[in-house]
Amino acid sequence: MRPSLHSIPGISVLITILLSSVVEAEEDPRWLVTPNINDIVDWNIQPNSTALAKAMNDAAEYVQRFQVPGSVEEWRYRRPQVERAFKKAIGLDPLPERTTLNARTVQTHDMGDYVLENIVFESRPDFPVTANLYRPNSPADGKRAAIICPIGHILDTGKADEAVQARCIGLARMGFLALAYDAIGHGERLIPGNIHHEGQYSLLPLGETIAGWMVWDTMRGIDYLVSLPEVDAKRIGVTGNSGGGLATLYTAALEPRATASTVAGYTFRFGNWMKYAGAHGSCSQLIGVFRHMEWFEIAGLIAPRALQMLQGERDGIFPVSGAREAGYSAEALYTVLGAGDRARLEIVPRLGHAYSQPYRERMYGWMALHLLGQGDGSPLPEGSIETLPENDPRLRCDPDGSIMKSSFSVVDLARKKGMRAIAELETRPDPSDWVDRFTAPPYREPHNLMPRQVDSSELGWAKLEKTYFVSEIGQHVPGLLWMPKEPKGTVIVVDDRGKSAVADSDLVKPLVSAGYAVLSVDLRGRGETLGRFGNQSDNNYHFVLHSIMWGLPPSGRRAFDLKRAVDFLYRRSNVPVKDLALVGLGDEALPALLAAASDERFKQLACVDFYSSFVSQMIPAALPTREELVRKWNVNANKLGRIQGEDFQIDLGSVIPSVLEHADIPELVSLVSPRKVLYCQTRDRHAAHQTRFSNVNQKAIGTGWLRYEPEKTFTPEMLLDWLGER
Repeated sequence: MRPSLHSIPGISVLITILLSSVVEAEEDPRWLVTPNINDIVDWNIQPNSTALAKAMNDAAEYVQRFQVPGSVEEWRYRRPQVERAFKKAIGLDPLPERTTLNARTVQTHDMGDYVLENIVFESRPDFPVTANLYRPNSPADGKRAAIICPIGHILDTGKADEAVQARCIGLARMGFLALAYDAIGHGERLIPGNIHHEGQYSLLPLGETIAGWMVWDTMRGIDYLVSLPEVDAKRIGVTGNSGGGLATLYTAALEPRATASTVAGYTFRFGNWMKYAGAHGSCSQLIGVFRHMEWFEIAGLIAPRALQMLQGERDGIFPVSGAREAGYSAEALYTVLGAGDRARLEIVPRLGHAYSQPYRERMYGWMALHLLGQGDGSPLPEGSIETLPENDPRLRCDPDGSIMKSSFSVVDLARKKGMRAIAELETRPDPSDWVDRFTAPPYREPHNLMPRQVDSSELGWAKLEKTYFVSEIGQHVPGLLWMPKEPKGTVIVVDDRGKSAVADSDLVKPLVSAGYAVLSVDLRGRGETLGRFGNQSDNNYHFVLHSIMWGLPPSGRRAFDLKRAVDFLYRRSNVPVKDLALVGLGDEALPALLAAASDERFKQLACVDFYSSFVSQMIPAALPTREELVRKWNVNANKLGRIQGEDFQIDLGSVIPSVLEHADIPELVSLVSPRKVLYCQTRDRHAAHQTRFSNVNQKAIGTGWLRYEPEKTFTPEMLLDWLGER
């Protein structure tokens, strides 16, 4: 029998000494590389945010269930599920109407071995796409194959970028027609309201995404190509890098005319990417996609059509470790389907995130094999290519900007759709079931609250408790509780700036003096649960984009946190909860509204400094000049998760995907009836939205349970008067 360590003489003393040394040891600050965890700015390291880390780890664990099928029969069963869910996630269910392209050639330039044509077509009515068509300047035996080339994030130059030109010229020399177009918000289409962030978050309330609009642009580009008499509609290729790789993958997944595809710089496994690839552009945010599939299954929708995946070994945006896992899974799926030779992952040695010559030469070989029937798919040398200067007028379709000035932006069209959606809400079912689902607990049985008091102190006018509880496993909610000597009621106050903003405000002391206990908490992703990314950014944007893809938008989870705050109060015998009041300030008015609409334990609700309609969230950034758009398009959104408009700021976490399929703000307020509601100091002073709010809640306003005062400034005196105490 092996003796216990404690039975060996001297061992217990030794263990005590060793443990003591470990506890007391501190890292010498002279040798610390990152003394402040917030100083680490590296996409490949998990962020120091409890809310974000929990959401990422939960989703990463969840997507492990999606594995390569073992047989053709399994994929036949699985494929329709993936396709339906993917169309819904990208916002293309159903596809938009194929309206008239109104295509026209603006100018034609003979470039020697190819002809350059400046083209404009409309992918949607009054939504022009500027494009350049590269035609071989040589006779052909029969019809030609054609390749569409969506671009990545090249805001200023767009399709005029030298690497894009080189790709198209190289393809034209091989005998292909090549079409490169300006992505939304890029090149000649860089106008206010078209930037991906503002476009994405204007489309989300409609259940649409900027990625879906990018894919539709690409599909309409294919429509244009096959309308040309010299193009063989059975030999169409798609290829792009980064955001262009996204458009390539997603278009090929839904477009059967895409015979061969090369995805560059956009191969990754969701489970790896979400944890170790940082906060990506808005175009990557598909609604709830992590709930339904893995990356390789989207690639599987292309099978058995040809798919090449190119990834740089040193790609810091889409880590090569995840690219290998995803690419190998896609190859394995193709093999199961008997098409193993039609999918290929190629890791390009020593190169990063780009579509430079080594990438292009691999693509040339792939397209030659699958569209021309030439070679074995090995790289083909590009040779010497002379591109035009990126500012050369021959690359422009709209030299004076008149076309784009007279057209609609994504935000313009989203607002039009939003107003139509609101008008149709009268025919929609009561939204209460949707609200209940949106704010529902993650499990059937709630997790133990595990409340803990960290500290308490006497302030003279109140006792202050620092406390927290566990809303759900892995997510703590820290709070401050101010207690008068004999509380007669309780008010929960939440602010989008966190509980510290409430503590520093002029709101708490008057409430406590009037006899109210006051609880303020950091809802998930706020205050001390948010964390920072470097010295100038927080994790708000990253948390929002991940939550959207995880299918758990922040406002719904924050509403659930508020319900758990009530559970926390109900466990305390010294806190009165009979006429519990909830005050939501700023963007925290939304989770407060959702919580009250779905939980009758909230008897009184005050919403301050929010909107009268979700359509008001559909705004362009206040960047009026092209130079500012290029320089600052990503600043507020990526660094802080906000869009700064001319009149007010949008917190992206308050944008709810598909919400206008169910309700607008007035409908949500009506669900609180007949409990008391104060709705005041709205950001949007839009007369039409105010009129509709009043009309929807006309009976409530008349009976007195709703005070709707959008123009009135909120004060502690107003709140006390509303609560029944001055």
